[in-house]
Amino acid sequence: MTVHAAPRRRPRLFLPLLLDLVLPLGAYYGLRAAGVDQWWSLLWSAAVPAATILVRLVRTRRLDFLALLILSMIGLGLVLSSLTGDPRALLVREAWTGMLGGLIGAWLLASVGYGRPALMVVFRSFVQAKAGEDGLRAWEGRWHQDAAFRYGLRVITAVWGAASLLNALAQLAFAYLLPVDAAPAAMNACWPVIAAPLFVFHLAYTKRHGLRA
Repeated sequence: MTVHAAPRRRPRLFLPLLLDLVLPLGAYYGLRAAGVDQWWSLLWSAAVPAATILVRLVRTRRLDFLALLILSMIGLGLVLSSLTGDPRALLVREAWTGMLGGLIGAWLLASVGYGRPALMVVFRSFVQAKAGEDGLRAWEGRWHQDAAFRYGLRVITAVWGAASLLNALAQLAFAYLLPVDAAPAAMNACWPVIAAPLFVFHLAYTKRHGLRA
């Protein structure tokens, strides 16, 4: 009997973390340890996500608005830092790119007080994939019938919105206030530190209050 090994998918799960977090930080602090100045170290660390985005664009052969926006912000940061000679301009560029997440957070918070909370729209595809069309209709029907369901979705949406906005504002503060050598580590660690308790809360709250399909 031949035993087929299960496909190894874990490397694919950790690849975005490696490309977006570990490699840029490794590039920056590795170059600093080698005696490269702050501006060039930040420049080469910014080249890692830029190269990743370009490879994705070439492979998919599709124009991705978000990818183009991030590339534009990287380019703008490089121009500004070149004109001013200030490496902090590169950090500020990255922080303002992160403010896109802050806008999403503001949108989530705004949706809590008007109509259906935004996470209900986001969850829709997950519920449909898990429970099918009938399950989706039953899940959405609870909005009209169950006050606790409505309250729970508003709470979880508000928590996600506040976490996203906090992450964006913290990164902006780190970029402006911390020493240049300390800022990259703090900015990259910000979301993992916020996201870990956020996911724990999300899983516990949605299970306890019956928000899942």
